[in-house]
Amino acid sequence: MSIEVKNLSYTYAEGTPFETIALKNINWEINEGSLWLVLGKTGSGKTTLIQTLNGLLIPKNGDVIVDDLSIKDQKNDIKIIREKIGIVFQYPENQFFLPTVLEELMYAPKNFNKDISSNDLINILNIVGLNKNFLNRNPFSLSGGEMRKVAIASILSYNPKYIIFDEPTVGLDYEGRKKIWKIIHNLIDIGKTIIIVTHWIDELISFKPNILHIQNNEISYKGEFDNFVLLGENELKKRSILFSKKLKLYYCSLKNNIKLDKLFQY
Repeated sequence: MSIEVKNLSYTYAEGTPFETIALKNINWEINEGSLWLVLGKTGSGKTTLIQTLNGLLIPKNGDVIVDDLSIKDQKNDIKIIREKIGIVFQYPENQFFLPTVLEELMYAPKNFNKDISSNDLINILNIVGLNKNFLNRNPFSLSGGEMRKVAIASILSYNPKYIIFDEPTVGLDYEGRKKIWKIIHNLIDIGKTIIIVTHWIDELISFKPNILHIQNNEISYKGEFDNFVLLGENELKKRSILFSKKLKLYYCSLKNNIKLDKLFQY
């Protein structure tokens, strides 16, 4: 099964003086079990794209088909599609509104009419690096990194097949970012399909995700990570990608066929 984006275009405030084109003719297939990195500078359409994937935005032109279910077909229950695709937004902890971590984790399963056992909760906490003692904590009393973990756990609570992370490490220090990437590694290991939207390509060298790069609201690159890096400094700068020392070192290792994988582990 997969998510298929077909000839997708999206325009905000269409037909008004404020009309803004966000996406133009996007075609993209996300196969089950794959890992994708979505790149592009601010305003390129990345956030609009991920919001169309689970029907938060419904495109006028084109379609998104999730496991053979079109988000535009009104005969399909959009709730079923949203249950398949979880989105961890930027600063997701800002969406907390319940007094305990347990209640935050139970909210989505109740909304989707899904049963979740005590063992399920413990397993989810283990995946994000927390223990059961957190269940009775007030989420607003946690550290920034702990709140981010709870936010991810709240998505995992209803067991979506596809998980989208929109700038998952924003606002976190080095140790906090390291822990989030470890969680994403854990999710890959258990077979989740992962889509990451971020500016920080450096931190994903060890993941080697597939790349979807959007520029001027269109796809400018779709393919393998290493081939994207091998476009070279000038081409990547044209795509607003910072060619840092770390990325330059990785580029040189690829060009010279030198294996330095351990050096690039986060």
